[in-house]
Amino acid sequence: MEPQAQAQTCQLRVQVVDVRAQTLDLILPTYLPARDLTQRVARDAGLDAFWPDGRRRLYWLRARGRLMADDERLMDLGVVPHELIHLLPEPPPGSGVVEQPPDFPENRGYAGKGTLALLGALVMVIAWSAGWGVSLMGQRTTLSVMMPGLGLGLLTCSVARHMFGGEGGRPRVAGVGLILVLLLVVLAFLPPVVAGEDPRQVYYEAVPGLITAMAGVLMAWLAWWGAVEPLPEKREQPVEQETAAIAMVPCGICGQDAAPDVRMECPYTCGKHFHTGCYSAHTAVNKGDGTACVVCGARVA
Repeated sequence: MEPQAQAQTCQLRVQVVDVRAQTLDLILPTYLPARDLTQRVARDAGLDAFWPDGRRRLYWLRARGRLMADDERLMDLGVVPHELIHLLPEPPPGSGVVEQPPDFPENRGYAGKGTLALLGALVMVIAWSAGWGVSLMGQRTTLSVMMPGLGLGLLTCSVARHMFGGEGGRPRVAGVGLILVLLLVVLAFLPPVVAGEDPRQVYYEAVPGLITAMAGVLMAWLAWWGAVEPLPEKREQPVEQETAAIAMVPCGICGQDAAPDVRMECPYTCGKHFHTGCYSAHTAVNKGDGTACVVCGARVA
């Protein structure tokens, strides 16, 4: 196999979730969209591509804890060799199988939005910078120079995140955070200079704090990126499909499906269900002594 072709394939373990479950170790192309890759995996698993009525059977791939979209590729997810993925075939028609969507936690949105939260964050970083400046008027040790600078960088990046509605992964969050930290570091260096100290000496002794402040912005920006793969939107399951799959039971007389509003349970507790009309008609032509069910013969306990 050519090196370029090897780079676009990956050996993966595929778990087929079907009536006849199986596990396959396959070398799959990572550049194919999921809609085409599912058919290839289904063929290798020995699954049919069509239903007996001629309708095409659908398949889905589940990787990294979620269903792949039709246009997604395995290389987009960054799969690694021997990683486990799942093939989910379409259930047979009339089987009553309904996929239960995952119960995602309620998304309440960004809780820190609003002008008041932004102003509060700005006041906090200005107060932090002023306090750092007061501490620089005393003995400028490594601890009093570098640690407050790191904290200032973390706080300014948080302020930038508030400005853009909580989206921490945007590059402009880091850019605004760097601009803010440079302005606030200048503010922090002012108190010792105003107190009469040599500006050059203050700068040389406090410049490590500037470096840690910029590093703090980078650290906070990476921390605010959030989940690698955000949870998809919560989907509402069609109620009528689920109700039909659960509520429909066969009639013990005619064998057809009996809906809840037109069925009854055997009064002799044999466990069967009947259409109300079927049972009434059957009882009318089969008069018994009242000690047993006219359909199944179950007797009163």
